[in-house]
Amino acid sequence: MNHIRLPMIFLTAALLGMAQSSNSDPASRAVLETVKVGGPDGWDYTTLDPATHALYIAHGSAIASVNTATKAVVPHLTDAQGAHIAVPFAGGTKLLVTHGKANQVTLNDAKTGAVDATIPTDAKPDAAIIEPITGRAFVMANGGGAVDVIDLTKKALIARIPVGGAPEAATTNGQGLVFTHLEDHGAVVVIDAKAMKVKATYALRGCEDPSGIAAIFKRGLVLSACANQTARITNAATGAEVASLPLGKHPDSAFWDAERDVGYVPCGDGTLTVIGFKSDAARVVEVVTTQAGARTGAVDPTSGLVYLPTADFVAPAAPGGRPSVVPDTLRVLVVGPAPRR
Repeated sequence: MNHIRLPMIFLTAALLGMAQSSNSDPASRAVLETVKVGGPDGWDYTTLDPATHALYIAHGSAIASVNTATKAVVPHLTDAQGAHIAVPFAGGTKLLVTHGKANQVTLNDAKTGAVDATIPTDAKPDAAIIEPITGRAFVMANGGGAVDVIDLTKKALIARIPVGGAPEAATTNGQGLVFTHLEDHGAVVVIDAKAMKVKATYALRGCEDPSGIAAIFKRGLVLSACANQTARITNAATGAEVASLPLGKHPDSAFWDAERDVGYVPCGDGTLTVIGFKSDAARVVEVVTTQAGARTGAVDPTSGLVYLPTADFVAPAAPGGRPSVVPDTLRVLVVGPAPRR
């Protein structure tokens, strides 16, 4: 994401979403608890390392971490310069952090935050992902029109892949392919991780300003969160549209729980759209009421719990402006199966 979106509450949309839910759905979800994090500014991507129970939140000038098992919080693990994401690797002992304002990534110790290496990138590095077959890191240089490839062993940039637009979020199918959106062209780019080349680019018709992306790798599909309140599901091999489903306002990420074959798109209007399949047909399973601003997150593949950061906001000073974050109000919402009454 090349900017932080701070939406207002859209109560009507939330209520409409709840009306679409099935009250008898055994997987009905709700916000179970809230974990205070704090910090002076906004946030972007959230990642989770299930092996260490560590949840990482990139928020502007720092990386914060939360232990999802103990709820222990480190509000300022390490400094950052316009942080967009902190990606755990090396068995959860290291982090790759993108610094959008410094045009670089750092490799950090996950426990202490100490910087092990600093690697220059193309302009405005945003999302990043580590492709498991090659072990390489792929960094979406949103302002440079490229995906930068980093060898984590050599701690060096080894390739620059031009993609013809502004790459946004990223995902992988776990089988050698990396997918990213071109937010300025409404397209998804498929990259061969081994060859470090673009394999295909597919136009996402009917999908405006795509942000969040998730691979549904067991089904050979890709889920895209679109700004025009649409979740588009695409055939990863052909680019053909498989389904188009409704979302709330201001979606900004997407993630898929492969163990339970269910996906999530959090929206800034305070809704979380849950997507699943019935008889191989994609559908909205339910829409969970969260809190305004909770537009990114991560799912724990072990527990199935979803973690969504948000904060309090101050209304913009001028009409058309963006709300600002109230300092020290950053928190994480924990979403899971609602208690039975």
